Amino acid sequence: MKSLFSLAFICSVSFIPAAVMASNAPVDRPRVLLEEIKMLDDNKRIIVPVKIEAKIQSLVSADIEGHVTRILKPLGSLVKSGEVIMYLENKDPSFTYAAVPVRSPITGVLSQMHTSQMTKVMRGDKLFAVIDPKSLKLSAEFPSNDVMSVHSGLVGQFKMDSKSDINLPVRITGISPLVDSRTGTASAEFEFTDFKKTLPPIGSIGQATFEINQGSIIMIPEASLVFQDGKAMVRVLKGKNQFSKKLIVLGEQRDNNYVVKSGITKGDKIIVRSSRPLKEGEMFDVDAPAKVQ
Repeated sequence: MKSLFSLAFICSVSFIPAAVMASNAPVDRPRVLLEEIKMLDDNKRIIVPVKIEAKIQSLVSADIEGHVTRILKPLGSLVKSGEVIMYLENKDPSFTYAAVPVRSPITGVLSQMHTSQMTKVMRGDKLFAVIDPKSLKLSAEFPSNDVMSVHSGLVGQFKMDSKSDINLPVRITGISPLVDSRTGTASAEFEFTDFKKTLPPIGSIGQATFEINQGSIIMIPEASLVFQDGKAMVRVLKGKNQFSKKLIVLGEQRDNNYVVKSGITKGDKIIVRSSRPLKEGEMFDVDAPAKVQ
């Protein structure tokens, strides 16, 4: 009797309906990683090469034709406004051979000498230049696609080179509304705003960096994109563990992210990655959500 009972029990187990066994089997759902859409600051960085020049400078030219008979001040000399720098003499008798003094129009440093003693010069020829080394300005050329983003009063940082740890604050004092058709750039001038720090000498070359906030944008990682009939889409969380596809309009690419112009809004959660390909309407399990960087 015992053997017959055992045989009956084994037979009853072996004939459990397949539907019952399937219902007890674990469901192999795919796992997905979500990101919640946030509004991000749209910061644009503009870097331009700049040159440091004297804000106050004067180029002196010859008023008469003649010879440079004497030069009283060598290059680099400190000069005062009205001080004689050189003499010109015209050999024409109508000038009575008088030596004509050429004076510095400003106080500063004799920065350039364009002639030498006993050289004949014509009226309008350059003679010398004087600058005020204490008055500094920075000049730069902005590319045409950045001109609309900058304006007078915009504050930035100056560095002598990319490896330098010294940042000097600068401010744009003026920018041309005209773009040079040859270079595709517009001229601009800056000034230093902190004179307590040691400023670079005239003639130095460096770079100025400007951070410009252009409002708020939505960005999504490239990995979250799916394409259907050549159109960009994202999979947006629907309920707790399903998704729906939404058509989006993409803007520019920035590294491994894309700017989204329309199609999704703040608070949407999109699928970034999945453990295997997902089918429309398929249930899935959600890993811990991450934030869009």
